[in-house]
Amino acid sequence: MTGKATASSHAPFPRSFAGAAPDRLTVFFAVRYLTPLLVLVALAASPDVAVPRGRVVALLLAQAAFGLATQILAQRLPSILAPAVWVSVLGDVAVIGGLAAATGGASSPLVFLFALEVIAAGIMLSSAVGVRLLIMSTAAILALDLADSAGLIAGAPGFPRGLQAIAALWVVAGSAILFSASNERELKRRNAELATIRRVTLDIEDTLSLEEVLADLCRGVVEAFRFTSSAVLLREGDRFVCRGASGIAGRIGGEVEDRGALHAALGTGEPRVVSSDEARTDGALADVIGACGYVLVPLGGDGALVATRVGRRGRPGVVKAREIEALASLSHHAVLALANAHLHAAVTDMAIRDPLTKLVNHGEFQRVLAREAARAERFSRSESGPSLLMIDIDRFKALNDRFGHPAGDEVLAAVAHAIAGAVRSFDLAARYGGEEFAVVLPETDSEGAMQVAERVREAVRREVVTPGKGGRRIVTVSIGVATAPRDGNTPAELVSRADDALYRSKERGRDRVTAASEWRNRKVAALKKPTRPRSAPAARHARGGWRHAPARSSRPTPRTPRAR
Repeated sequence: MTGKATASSHAPFPRSFAGAAPDRLTVFFAVRYLTPLLVLVALAASPDVAVPRGRVVALLLAQAAFGLATQILAQRLPSILAPAVWVSVLGDVAVIGGLAAATGGASSPLVFLFALEVIAAGIMLSSAVGVRLLIMSTAAILALDLADSAGLIAGAPGFPRGLQAIAALWVVAGSAILFSASNERELKRRNAELATIRRVTLDIEDTLSLEEVLADLCRGVVEAFRFTSSAVLLREGDRFVCRGASGIAGRIGGEVEDRGALHAALGTGEPRVVSSDEARTDGALADVIGACGYVLVPLGGDGALVATRVGRRGRPGVVKAREIEALASLSHHAVLALANAHLHAAVTDMAIRDPLTKLVNHGEFQRVLAREAARAERFSRSESGPSLLMIDIDRFKALNDRFGHPAGDEVLAAVAHAIAGAVRSFDLAARYGGEEFAVVLPETDSEGAMQVAERVREAVRREVVTPGKGGRRIVTVSIGVATAPRDGNTPAELVSRADDALYRSKERGRDRVTAASEWRNRKVAALKKPTRPRSAPAARHARGGWRHAPARSSRPTPRTPRAR
């Protein structure tokens, strides 16, 4: 909120009535200004009435001047607004009492000004101010009646006019004050509900994560609306699954069948209150919120908000109609927040996932591998991974050339599906590029990585076949395995070692798994193995310039000796 708006909230008196709707306090002062004018008009229209006109006119002008002075003072100094209003109201009571005393006491026709003042204050200011002014006006009328009875002022004889005036004052002004108090309570309640809905709405719209939106929504319903527990059900296939919960009940992941009260509420799109007996008979939400009554608010056609309230001593809680209306209003904002979260999740998934194989793409693979490698290096866990599998489809180019690229795409998708089904839930399978795939195995040593790799190889061999006629043609893959820190610490080192091991699998006949450490050990052993000494004839021929031992032909081809 800007400083200008804040300042205007403390100055309720507009400087001009032109082009602006006056607020309630300004209307109250306008009524006060109109009162002397009405009395003056009545005096001018009744020249035969015997009243002290000079005294009456002086009091009326004093009231108008005093009211104008207090209004201007309140405009100039907003900090003294409340005292200025009260001083003005007390001045009005005194002036009206003086007018009534000058025109017949409690039986004066000007006593109605007390009712007018009380009604104006009760409606335009507040019911509390109206009640206080009603009590002061009653005391003023009683004082006029007592002064009349004592002969201090000239009044009409007979039944005490003060009691009639007080009765009329309480009936008329009291009804207006009660009406004002009811409106004030309703306005405060509405404002509180709107503030609550706004607060919860800001919380759920502050994030684009679906999990955070659901958590904020459930927590807001419990804390802001004082429910015991709440849960959000989202449609997944032909069932609903609890994806958000807060309070003493609510099990995330619980499944609910689309039947009973849930099906009826989603069909009508209107909130529905389910009693405890009906909930126990239906039993559809027993696994989520237990066997208790609840309020069911649809969230579009694919979700529902469930809220429960437990009363004292475990009795069913009471839910008012206005609370149901507030939840229904909140549900409209929740639908938009959930739609935004679903859209954000879909766009994010499209950005990191390969459209053909549905595995994560190369960029996401590099990010996850770098994170796991950095985490392993940070905690310095020896032989704890991560491990990396590099997977390549055997003879994929020949398959593409023979059956065409559409068939090759089918094989790629089938191999990706087999890999995703063979790895663990916390592993990351990715399409590295072309017909090559990669799998990141967090916190997995070399032995565990080899087991996963063998499972992947067998799954592809068992599930994937080439399309086309001519019988079943099995598709195989070759796999290379690298494990940190034995085969490297950085993502580039792990990819290089796993790629080398992959090509060793190709050289050894394909359809097999090779560990980078195994290939490196074999290479080192081959370098350390002693060579067999040459025979004497072979040595003589080598020194004489022959590259090979003499062939069986009697006329071998001589070659130029190497430069020494």
